[in-house]
Amino acid sequence: MVVTSFQIDRGLFKYDFTDCHAVLGVPIDASVNDIRKSFLKIARRLHPDVCALEDKDRAQMFLSKLANPAYAKLSNERERQEYLVLLNMTAKRLQQDHSITLGTDRAKELYKSNNLDKDYAEMLKEVSGQQYDNFDRTLEAIAAASELNLVYLLRKQPDTKAAKTTSKPPKPDNRKPTTSEPKVPTNTYVEQYLRRAQDFLKQNNFSLARKELQDALKLDSQNSTCNALLGMVYLKQHQVKPASVNLTMASKYVTLALKSDAKDPTAIEARKLLNQVKLGNSPAPTTGKPKTGKPKTDKPTSGKKSAKKQEKPGLFGGLFGKKK
Repeated sequence: MVVTSFQIDRGLFKYDFTDCHAVLGVPIDASVNDIRKSFLKIARRLHPDVCALEDKDRAQMFLSKLANPAYAKLSNERERQEYLVLLNMTAKRLQQDHSITLGTDRAKELYKSNNLDKDYAEMLKEVSGQQYDNFDRTLEAIAAASELNLVYLLRKQPDTKAAKTTSKPPKPDNRKPTTSEPKVPTNTYVEQYLRRAQDFLKQNNFSLARKELQDALKLDSQNSTCNALLGMVYLKQHQVKPASVNLTMASKYVTLALKSDAKDPTAIEARKLLNQVKLGNSPAPTTGKPKTGKPKTDKPTSGKKSAKKQEKPGLFGGLFGKKK
């Protein structure tokens, strides 16, 4: 089996969350040092300069597309904190989802375990210990690890079922608040994702811009600016490489943006540009089509007028050119 894409539909991946811990084979509460040790072990096995495996192309693909991005996320203090906040929010949301299904016996056993921490550590070590030894089973091992992570997170969340099924008020929580999770407003993280996405968009790095915006929408799915900018990403992709799917996705996110806030300037601008692209009238470096009506003779233009015409922003210049 030749892996051309990494599509994992179990564990946290099933709920549109990239499980970096599962990719690196470390527990959710792993320290920075443990994360680094695990990554170095994986890198020594997969790096083309030292890889002893025959299929070096697949080894390089697993390293560059899975292990490297996961380590970059978890080794950066700011990004790791954002990631953990998003992970915790995802777990709280999924706790209310009674349709969650588990695909492995280990995950089902862990869900019923009376010794959660010990069993979780042992099961995860067993699943992840050799996940990059057999490339045909690597994605399966990552999926199994992510299921264990999902169960562990759900079990660690405060149990709200008792409060719903009994008339007695829940007992007050007298525990002292912990400092493991930073108390930062959600909109602060959304703004950080937005700024990074705008920077990537200016650099025409569409994949990273799209990833930042998708992460932002996980925190605030109704954010008009996020949806509008994601529509703009697909519009820029369409300019570079025309494809009907880009226009379809652009229309989807621009519509969501306007539905959330019809007065959002970014959403309004995105709709305007989307309409221009659909009509085939998006600004391009051409002389333009002649207007119908009374014919006009070509007149020489002055240097000032030509310079002013060239300074007119392109399709995306007006939206991003002024921001710093």
